[in-house]
Amino acid sequence: MAYFDKSSFGKLRGKFGNFISRLRYGKPYISPVPSRYNTKSEKVKTMRKVFSRRQRLNHELRRCPKLREFWKTLDVEGLNDNTKLMIRNKDFVAYERLLSGIGITPVSFDKSSVKNIVIEDSYITFDFKLERAIPKHLEPPYDVFCVFILDRYFDEVDDGFIRRKSFYSGTDFQTIEQDSGDVYTSLRFRQYYRAEQVKYLAEKAYLMVAAVKYNDLKNKYEWTDTFFEELVDFIPEDKKKDYTKNIIKYDD
Repeated sequence: MAYFDKSSFGKLRGKFGNFISRLRYGKPYISPVPSRYNTKSEKVKTMRKVFSRRQRLNHELRRCPKLREFWKTLDVEGLNDNTKLMIRNKDFVAYERLLSGIGITPVSFDKSSVKNIVIEDSYITFDFKLERAIPKHLEPPYDVFCVFILDRYFDEVDDGFIRRKSFYSGTDFQTIEQDSGDVYTSLRFRQYYRAEQVKYLAEKAYLMVAAVKYNDLKNKYEWTDTFFEELVDFIPEDKKKDYTKNIIKYDD
């Protein structure tokens, strides 16, 4: 039954008909009564797992204070830097893998072009070029962010391997003081120590690259769309393991 929390001029709370009025983050919201679901169905279980994966990924992408502040400041859909990033990537986090379209920046016509990716023991190197859709946009200096994501690594134990559900990431950035237009620039980024330790044990590995600049004159951020690639065949032969046998636990 619905009621006003103070007087007839207060905030409406509770259920009336097929709607529910509730207070969230200090603001009143009215929404339809949620549909009933079979909480034991495989579809619902998968949806919960995917939601959990999005939250874990968000946590990793927001480890970098500069990216966290970037998302906090943006005027995009979402209540805070966590929900803004989750809404941005909602359709691109699947149960099996991350999908093309995921990003550490909102969608933009400006592009980050990346080629010749090399995963070294402690560093990631690649050639970078900024492709501007608008002249004079993202003029130097700007920061190039490199995010190395590892998904579901295998923990070796006496009886085989345990597949962990964790994401691990390494985020580094370089400031470009001047660029050469259409010429690629070779960049080198340090890997986060935990990502460095488990990168050869991960089921999937991904790279995200984007340029971000705070324009002091316009008092706002400028950014490129996120370059995204699933990495394959970067593990040296002497580091490869056969994960098709003795997988003793899937804990997600």
